[in-house]
Amino acid sequence: MKVRHVLYFVVSVIALLGVIMFIFPEDGIRINKNWVLYFPSFEEMFLDSKKATVSADSLINSQIDINEIIPEENINEIDSIDFEELKKSITPLEFPEDNPHALDNFYSKLHNMDKEKRVRVMHYGDSQIEGDRISSFIRSKFQTRYGGLGIGLCSPVAIYAQFSLKQANSANWYRYNGFAYSENVSPHKKYGPMIAYNRFAPIPDSATWEATTKYSAWLEFSESNLGYSNTKTFKNIAIYYGNSKTKVQIKVISDGHELAVDSLEAGEDLYVYRYNSDTYLNNVRLEFEAYDSPDFYAISLEDDYGVFVDNIALRGSSGTVFTTTDGSLLAKSFAELGVDLFILQFGGNTVPYIEDAKSAERFANHFYYQLAFLKNVVPDVNIIVIGPSDMATKIKDDYQTYPNLENIVDELRKATHRAGCVYWDMYKAMGGENSMIAWVNADPPLASPDFVHFTPNGANVVSNIFYNSLIINYAEYLERAKNAK
Repeated sequence: MKVRHVLYFVVSVIALLGVIMFIFPEDGIRINKNWVLYFPSFEEMFLDSKKATVSADSLINSQIDINEIIPEENINEIDSIDFEELKKSITPLEFPEDNPHALDNFYSKLHNMDKEKRVRVMHYGDSQIEGDRISSFIRSKFQTRYGGLGIGLCSPVAIYAQFSLKQANSANWYRYNGFAYSENVSPHKKYGPMIAYNRFAPIPDSATWEATTKYSAWLEFSESNLGYSNTKTFKNIAIYYGNSKTKVQIKVISDGHELAVDSLEAGEDLYVYRYNSDTYLNNVRLEFEAYDSPDFYAISLEDDYGVFVDNIALRGSSGTVFTTTDGSLLAKSFAELGVDLFILQFGGNTVPYIEDAKSAERFANHFYYQLAFLKNVVPDVNIIVIGPSDMATKIKDDYQTYPNLENIVDELRKATHRAGCVYWDMYKAMGGENSMIAWVNADPPLASPDFVHFTPNGANVVSNIFYNSLIINYAEYLERAKNAK
């Protein structure tokens, strides 16, 4: 073969490949559900098309301890605070244009702790907050600043390991939840504030039930060596329950000493059993015996005074669960708990399934109804929505931010503001597009190799940015209130 023929062939092939580069769809051609055919673009072949990512080291080094910079005892000296300089280290809270004071009720409670005595924050989220991640950091910061001990609400039966509290239980407990698949099917939607309940006896058939079999069970809660010191002790135990056909004997035991023998009420309503100790406890065992079990909605371990932050992780949930549960029970539960602020941290579970801007809008509209529902159930409550973190998936040979993640962030922000609530952009706080890659590759890692979940170090970093943003905005509220006098 002559040289010029070889040259013609090579040039023809290069030209053909060049044409394919320009006409081949950027998103590839889907062969089937699992396979997509890609062809490199001109930029990918000859240019450095990889987007720059945030510097994880820079992000860590820029962290501040707002409790030291703005101590509560010196809050009246806020005139000397340079808010604009402080804001350089945070991602600010975003308020609706027509409601720039959407957190004033909560801030007023904090400012009047001596009068209020107790302020409650309920932190709902998906698996990103499992194990008391993020919530525990926020709780520790709040309780260091305003007082309080104890973990707050916890599930009667632990469904995942956490570092703030050790839990153990007898083997005869049943779990029913309203936010994900459960092998036990609930005959009703009275799930309570944790969107799940537990029982130590099977749900009886009302038509045929007789008090013939007596059941017994136990729960244990003890301090963890891994948790913050503020979660290790508590004085008060509150048990939220209902829907029992018979009274239940309860024993409260600590360190082998029987502290109380009492009974839980029978009936369908919400009841709260409270045991208040004169001294601080660091472990407790609860023993139950009855012919039927109540639905146990939650158990709270608390102090007499301070800020309580509840961690309520709903693995697999998109946050669109509140309207699917019994609203009357939720209203009674929130009233008993005295909730002042909801933090709703959702969106991550929808990210892999959102295909375009329209489907992101549909999800956000559904989420809007959850916010409207909660505000109707607790009229004076304030709500902060924390949007999804950056999440990466493998596209061609590289990990990249999910294609429609920014659409979800934008639509969630709109829905949140439409409901008169406050939005905090965790995606932006991390550094935006492709920042998850830097968080995974940081030393030590700030996110896990699934390119979705934070490590404990990463959870602390993002929690600190959020908490600092909240307290800086609180200080601005105090400055505004002071100048209005």
